[in-house]
Amino acid sequence: MEKNNRPSLRSFTFLGVLLLYLLPGTGWAQLQQYMIFFPDKDTVQFSVEQPELFLSERALERRQKQNIAIDQSDLPVNPEYLRVVEEQGVEVIYTSKWFNAALVEASEEAATQLTDLEVVLYTELVKPDGRGGRKKEGSSFGRSKKVKPHQRTAELLNEEQNQMLGINAMHEMGYHGEGVFVAVFDGGFRGVDSSPFFEHLYTNDQLKLSYDFVGNGPDVYRYGQHGTEALSCIAAYQPGVLEAGAYASDIMLCITEESGSEYRIEEYNWLFAAEKADSAGVDVISTSLGYTTFDDGGMSYAYGDLDGKTAAITRAARMATAKGMVCVVSAGNEGSGRWRYVSPPADAPDVLAVGAVSTSGFRVSFSSFGPTSDGRIKPDVSALGLQTVVVDAEGRVTRSNGTSFSAPLIAGFASGVWQAFPEANNLEIMDKIRLAGSQSMTPDNELGYGIPNFMSLMETTPLAIDEPKAPSNYTVFPNPIESGDLFIESSSLVNEPLDVYVYNSTGQLLLKKHIPITADDSFTVDTSDLQQGVYILHILSSTASDTVKIIKF
Repeated sequence: MEKNNRPSLRSFTFLGVLLLYLLPGTGWAQLQQYMIFFPDKDTVQFSVEQPELFLSERALERRQKQNIAIDQSDLPVNPEYLRVVEEQGVEVIYTSKWFNAALVEASEEAATQLTDLEVVLYTELVKPDGRGGRKKEGSSFGRSKKVKPHQRTAELLNEEQNQMLGINAMHEMGYHGEGVFVAVFDGGFRGVDSSPFFEHLYTNDQLKLSYDFVGNGPDVYRYGQHGTEALSCIAAYQPGVLEAGAYASDIMLCITEESGSEYRIEEYNWLFAAEKADSAGVDVISTSLGYTTFDDGGMSYAYGDLDGKTAAITRAARMATAKGMVCVVSAGNEGSGRWRYVSPPADAPDVLAVGAVSTSGFRVSFSSFGPTSDGRIKPDVSALGLQTVVVDAEGRVTRSNGTSFSAPLIAGFASGVWQAFPEANNLEIMDKIRLAGSQSMTPDNELGYGIPNFMSLMETTPLAIDEPKAPSNYTVFPNPIESGDLFIESSSLVNEPLDVYVYNSTGQLLLKKHIPITADDSFTVDTSDLQQGVYILHILSSTASDTVKIIKF
């Protein structure tokens, strides 16, 4: 039943007597939600030899590229076990192949009887207050604070947060998330289907999949706008007005958070969404959710549980990583509260937990910090989380606060990085991002490895510069250079226009030169105005892209 439709105290006695007459001999049994866990998959009707029966082509390509084997955890739950459970009059809502489990709705008595079945290993109560999964319309998490809408100016409205991460340079190099599949797990995406900032997702067929795991249906354009704001940090786009980090990526939207109550069911909703994302072939998961304290105190976590292996959502995130995805998660907004530390799933060792900084680069007081209970550094990296530019459900550009928005900024950044290094696996992508942080040599439990920057990543990563995967189309000399012109010679005749960019190590564009169509196979770039230091030379044509590190003495 819906939580707000319970009878008044005055009518309760009469209604109770009426129910006793309507249900003679049975009483009234409130339905609750349980996870039931199965012992094995021995007799399952699927095989790891035929993964195409339960994984999409895109998911298989991601596994093959990263040399990830198909194993028992990929096999669906044994349908025979589900049949036995349903024969007890219990409704199965979702299944989890990773945890070999199912979410069911049942009375307490029926759930107790399930444990007597040979096919059931154990059960866990995850939502005690009845049938539902419904949410209050317009609800939010209280993680964001809306301020006066921005007025349009001559520069991008999100220029500052883009510049902090070097996303402007990433875009100039041609990386906007093309070919990368990003899933956003949140509590509601109201207004996304009507906002001009997301119109391109539909026009270009970028929105590949959506599902509401709370309401158990396809409509995600309702409830709160928290997910809308988070999505805008990844994929909002209006040319010359607001250009998010991975606005050209493919998108999956999932509702997993129920704002009307707080129970462990939401962790398992996240698990179901992650499995669906895996099966669909998602590359990056962005989630601005975290769980420590529940309405049922017996479900709540303690600091000692931040060990990377206890919380259900943490274990789910680690499974998502094991399947080849990059999980980007909010560190949490409890830095100045009683909890203080990062919230699961941010305690997982193989996710990117993201803290919040101000424009000055310092941690914002609300941003949760580490270490984990087993002594690991968290968060991993940080991004702007104070007065972050977002788009709300009415299509207005506003500013909001929270690690809820610093995390999707990094998710968009990670998508561009993976596009730039398509042969890297997910763990390598996360390592590149950490090592590109502003304090990568001295990480701490406030900012982690610091604020990553795309140009720092391009300068330091061996994949991009020191050990290119393919021969460069250009020879650059002299390098190092002392003064004067830098000569650039093509390996073949130049028969199309070129744009040449020179950036410093922080991603600031210093020089730009346009080379028109010409039959010449060489050209020069004047470096006389450059100071001593390390620079990134980027050569972009309609068919190729080359990046070279240059040093000036």
